[in-house]
Amino acid sequence: MSLLLISNSGTPFLEQCKPEITAFLRRHGARRLAFVTAANLHDEVTYWQRAREALEPPAPAGCDVEVLHLRWNHDPMPTLQHADALFIGGGNTYALLKRLREAGLLEPIGVRVRAGLPYLGSSAGANVAGPTILTTNDWNVVGLENFRALGLVPFNINPHYLETDPAMAQHSETRDERIREYHVVWQNPVVGIEEGTWLRVEDGRATIAGRGRVKLFTRDREPRWLGAGEAFDLA
Repeated sequence: MSLLLISNSGTPFLEQCKPEITAFLRRHGARRLAFVTAANLHDEVTYWQRAREALEPPAPAGCDVEVLHLRWNHDPMPTLQHADALFIGGGNTYALLKRLREAGLLEPIGVRVRAGLPYLGSSAGANVAGPTILTTNDWNVVGLENFRALGLVPFNINPHYLETDPAMAQHSETRDERIREYHVVWQNPVVGIEEGTWLRVEDGRATIAGRGRVKLFTRDREPRWLGAGEAFDLA
């Protein structure tokens, strides 16, 4: 499998990570990129158009791909089958997982990615690559009850990770405390990815890249920081 898991919500859209996305797609020879908008609760068509403007030529540093719109509720299977790569965008993780399950897309996506389809996930799209989505920052506004996700990697993700937030009230619960609570119940590791940072997952290893760091949380161990160029094994 080959995955690019991104923590990015900056503007212009995808600007910070576009060179990495371009290199990733070119390395795999991808010409048709299916962009999944199911995490967007407002205007999926506009979201897809933003992806087209950012990634298709003649956009600056365009990725030389055609960005297909994979609509979860509009005959998604042909788009998935004809894609050379898959990009699941950000938004509400609970809505994304609920819609993928309702559309019968979870298993077909997993099958294709495990067979070699390059996978890109940003924010919510990165969250669903893990075993569960229970370390997302989003609210469960759609009343999702089954939190099992794609399980492409053995760790959960907390995107837009902040160790401390100056805007928080004194003694507020931190991300680290919430992740410790997760590990009271669940065993799999959690990776907190700072903004503007991403993981390249290939050959059983995850390599950090971008402007920030990741923090690796393992149950019953002290968390550790990893910076750009460092890696950890998936096993």
